[in-house]
Amino acid sequence: MPINHEHQVEVSLIGDFQPVAPNAVMWVREDRDYVLACNALSQTTNHHGPLRIWVRHPSHYAWLRNFAEQIDLPARFQEKTARLLLAELWNVTVPSWLDDDTILTQGLLNLDVENTAPASFVNRLLTHLLGAVFANPVLSSNSLEPVIHALNTDAATVAFQQYPVAGRCLEDKCVEWEKNASEAWVKEVCKRLSQDFLGLWRPLSAWSILHHYPGKVLEYVLTPVQIQWVRKVPPKVIATLPLESMVREQILTQIHLFFNSIKAEVTTSEAFGKVLGCVSGRLSQEFQHILELLKQDRIPVTARDVASVREKFQSCPGISISQLNSLAYLVKPQRPTLLKEGQQWSRREWIQWTVNDYMPYREWQTHAGHFDQELEATVQRFSEWYVDHYASIHQEPADSLIHGISALAADWEKALAVILVVDCLPINFWRLLDEALRNAGFSQHDRSYRFALLPTVTEHNKPRLLAGQWENDKAAYDELLQDRAKSEWAGRKLIYVSSLRALAEMEIPARPATVVLNFIDGDEVLHEDVEARITTHEEELYRLYSRMAETVHKMADHWTGSPEDFHVHVVTDHGACWILAEETRSFDSKMVSKLFVDEKYRFATIGQDQLKEIPENLWHLGFRFQSPFGSENIWYFIPRGHNTVRPASRKVAYTHGGASPEEVIVPTGLYKPVKAAWKAPSCCFLGLEMEPDTGQARFYIQRVVTLKLGIQNPNPTAIRVVRASVLLPETDLKGCESPTVAAGQEAVLTLDCYFKKSALDQPRLEIEILYEIAGETHTILVPLASKFKSAMATRFSLKDL
Repeated sequence: MPINHEHQVEVSLIGDFQPVAPNAVMWVREDRDYVLACNALSQTTNHHGPLRIWVRHPSHYAWLRNFAEQIDLPARFQEKTARLLLAELWNVTVPSWLDDDTILTQGLLNLDVENTAPASFVNRLLTHLLGAVFANPVLSSNSLEPVIHALNTDAATVAFQQYPVAGRCLEDKCVEWEKNASEAWVKEVCKRLSQDFLGLWRPLSAWSILHHYPGKVLEYVLTPVQIQWVRKVPPKVIATLPLESMVREQILTQIHLFFNSIKAEVTTSEAFGKVLGCVSGRLSQEFQHILELLKQDRIPVTARDVASVREKFQSCPGISISQLNSLAYLVKPQRPTLLKEGQQWSRREWIQWTVNDYMPYREWQTHAGHFDQELEATVQRFSEWYVDHYASIHQEPADSLIHGISALAADWEKALAVILVVDCLPINFWRLLDEALRNAGFSQHDRSYRFALLPTVTEHNKPRLLAGQWENDKAAYDELLQDRAKSEWAGRKLIYVSSLRALAEMEIPARPATVVLNFIDGDEVLHEDVEARITTHEEELYRLYSRMAETVHKMADHWTGSPEDFHVHVVTDHGACWILAEETRSFDSKMVSKLFVDEKYRFATIGQDQLKEIPENLWHLGFRFQSPFGSENIWYFIPRGHNTVRPASRKVAYTHGGASPEEVIVPTGLYKPVKAAWKAPSCCFLGLEMEPDTGQARFYIQRVVTLKLGIQNPNPTAIRVVRASVLLPETDLKGCESPTVAAGQEAVLTLDCYFKKSALDQPRLEIEILYEIAGETHTILVPLASKFKSAMATRFSLKDL
C-alpha cells in the first residue's frame, strides 16, 4: 500500500487523563479504538491534514508502533507528560513549580483557553479565569479598578476554589506588577493584593468615598495601618470603585453621624460649599443629607449652590435627572409683582406675569409649603378678570385655546404634522417635555401661550380644541378630526391614535399628512399620589415624556420627506394646580358632597333648577359661570383663585377645574428635527453720558459705575441672560442683574463696573453677553466707543469760572 509522506502522523502516549481534544485527534482507550486507529494508519492518504492519535495504555501504544513499522509508515511516537501537553495545548512555557499531578488534579487540561499567541502560563490562566486586564505587564491607574472588580465576583470565588493554582499565579503576577511599578502607591497595592485582595478592597472602598471627609470619619472605619497606606492611593484612581458590602454600611453610618453633627453649623453658602466639598457624590444617601441641609431654612439657597449640587451628583446611581432638576425649587425666586388696587393688566401682561414671575415663584411656594396671602389676592384678581373678559378673550384667534390647532396649519403644505395633544400640561412641567424632545434630537422653533376654556377639564375642553368650534354633534375624537380634515384642511389625510403603542406601530405616511396623538397618561399621573410610591410627579412625567419623544423621533427617522417638513406640535387642553393647606376654603355639607363628586376637580356642574338651592357662602368662594358660547344650558361653579370647596383628603396630587393662572394659561410649541434659526437679540446702552466733541460715551475709572443695557428679543420664545462679562477695559464686575427677556419684549441688563486705571488708554468698551434660548446657548459682543477719565478730573477749578 503506498504511503503519502506529506501527511504527518503522530502517536502520543499521554496516560490516564483526557485533555480538551483539538480537531483531527483519535483517542485509543479500548481495543476497539485500537482497531480504528490501525485502519486510520492504513489509510493516511484519505486524511486532509495531520493525523494525531492519543493513546491511553502503554500496550496499545506498543502495538501501534509495531503496526506502523510493519506497514512502513513514517510516524512520530512520543510519550507526553501533562506538563508537555499543557505547554502544547496552551502555547505557553510551563513554570517549574507546576507539576504533572497539579495539572491533572485541577483539570487544567480540560480548560479550553485561547492559545493563538504565545504567553506566560500565569497570564494565560488569569486572563482565562478573570479577564484580559491580567495580561497587562503593569498595574496602572486605569487597571486597578477592573482588577479589584474581577477578583471580587462570584465567578472569581468559584475559579479560585476550583483551581487553587490561580492563587499562585496571582502572587507571581503581583510580583511582576510590583517590579514594573514606577509609582509608590502601586507597590503598596501589589504587596497586599495577592495576600488578601478582599482585605484590599474594603479599605479602598472606604477611601474612595471618605477621602475628603474629616480624618476622624475615616478613623472610625479603618485601622491606623490601613489609613497609613491607603492615603498613598490617588482618589481619582478608585473614583468609580464598587463598594464592598460590609464596609459600605460602616461608611453610611459615619456619613450619617457626620451630617448630624455639623448641620446646625451650616448657616451660610460658604459653609454649605465646604460640606459639599466633602461628599463623594457617589451615594444617594449623601444626596439626601445634602438635600436636608438645603431644606432646613438656615441658608439662603442660591442658584450657584444648586448648580454645584447637580454637578456633584450628576453621575450618582439612584439619583434621577428629575430629582436633580427639582433642586431648582429650593432657590427662592423674586416675589412676583402684585396687582395694585384699581390697577388693570392686559392679556399680554397677565401671560408675561404668569410665565416669567408667578410660575417660578409658585413652584417654589408649593415645594416649600409657603403661603403668601397678598399673592393669593392677585391670583384671585386674575380669576375675576378672566371670568369678566372670557367672551372677548375667546373671540380672539391668537389667544383662545379653541383656535389653537387652527393656527398650526399655515405651513403644512409639504409637512408631516404630528400633533401631540398632551392632556393636562401646566406651564411648570413644560420644561420636562421640552428637555425630553431636545434629548430626542428636536429643536424648539416656536412657543406661545393660550387661554383654556372654563371649566378647565378634559371633557369640556378637548372636544372643542380638536373640533375648533364650540358646538359639535360628534362624540368620538376621531370623527371630529376627520370632519375637520375634510372641511378645513382640504381633505388632507388625518390619522388619529390614542396611545404611544398605536403611534409606534403606525405606518409612516409617505405623503404629507396630519397625525394626532391623544396622550392622556400625564393627566393620570398628576392626579396620583406618587409620593406613596416613593417617586415624584416630575420623575414620572419625565419618564412618560421621554417615551413619547423617542417614539416621535423614530417616526422622524422613517419619514422620507425633508426633516424641515417634519413638524411636531404640542398642545394641551388645560393646566393644573397644587393647593396649599392654607389656601383651602372648604366646608362640609350634603350639598357640597353632592356637587363635588370627584376630588380631582375643583368645579361643580349645576343644573338650572339647582341654582336656588346653592347656599350663599358657596358662591362667596367662586363664580356662577355659564359659557357665552354655544347653546348648552348648564351653569358651573368656578372657584376663585386657589379656593377649594370639597374638604381635602390625605391624597397628595394636582387638581384642576378652576380659574387660577396655572390652570388657565397653557403652553403650545413647535419642534422640528433641525436647528431653529434664532435671531440674535438687539442691545442698546441706556442713560449714557456723552463727550460733546467726539460723541464717545464718558466713564470714570476707580469708582463703581452702573451700566444699563436694553435687550430686545425678536424671537417667539424667551431669552435668558446667563452671564455678562466686560472684555475691555480691565474691570472688576461688582454686580450683575441678568434678566429673562420674554418673546417679542424688552428687558434691562444692569452691570455694576469698577474700571481700573489701565482703562485710561482704552478707546472702547466691550461687553460679552452669554444667553440661552430654547436650551441653546449663544453669545453676542456689544462694543461702545468710549472715553475713560479719572474721577479727579471732575473737581471744580477757578479755570471753570
